[in-house]
Amino acid sequence: MTLPQRIALVAVVLPFLTMAASYGLSVMDGHLPLCIPYLEGCTTITATGIYYPAAYIFRAGMISAAVVFILWWYCVRAWLESVGHPQHHPWIHRIVTFAVIASMLLVASIAVLGEHMEPSSEHRFLWRFHTVTAGLFFLVTSVCQILMTWRMRQLQAALSIKFSRIAGKQILAVLQLLLLAAFMIILLLGLKSDGVEEIFEWWLASFSALYFYTTFHDWRDFRLTRRERQQAQEVAL
Repeated sequence: MTLPQRIALVAVVLPFLTMAASYGLSVMDGHLPLCIPYLEGCTTITATGIYYPAAYIFRAGMISAAVVFILWWYCVRAWLESVGHPQHHPWIHRIVTFAVIASMLLVASIAVLGEHMEPSSEHRFLWRFHTVTAGLFFLVTSVCQILMTWRMRQLQAALSIKFSRIAGKQILAVLQLLLLAAFMIILLLGLKSDGVEEIFEWWLASFSALYFYTTFHDWRDFRLTRRERQQAQEVAL
């Protein structure tokens, strides 16, 4: 398994494990109801990381995941640059830059969470800060993944991406686009109801995390470091 493959694997496993563990602990301690948040919208992802000891797991896991996301974007840039003539497509660098900034916003968003934010009426600034930074992370990351999918589709032959793999990327990109569009329509038309925002949050976070894994098989022969390339050459010889 190459280093980029490990990064892609951790990028999808870590956030799911973190959300599951923190939600499970919060339910066990009686802070959250037991339900299927993807269908019932009984709680937000944020709520799973408010109360201790779940908050410790949530902070450590999601901040670590944000760092892995940054590494993933670096790998994508290096991968595309290896065949894509980036000098003719400077917007690729901008996409990666925006995505990295979004991951940094996620770190800031998670860092302020904790029981010190309760009651919420006395800590409106912290809650607004968390809501804005977390919302920007989801929005920017999804948009960047959608745009990057389009670029990967253009370079499918050069990158040796199989049809099934590019199809998987496109499906996740379309699902994210549909979720964002549907949520904007709901907000504009004032159709928002209890649980809807929570359901959208869980699904969008899941689609975004799953997208990171779509490069796992693509990076089987992609070497990020010189040492990896040398080892691959020695094995081939």
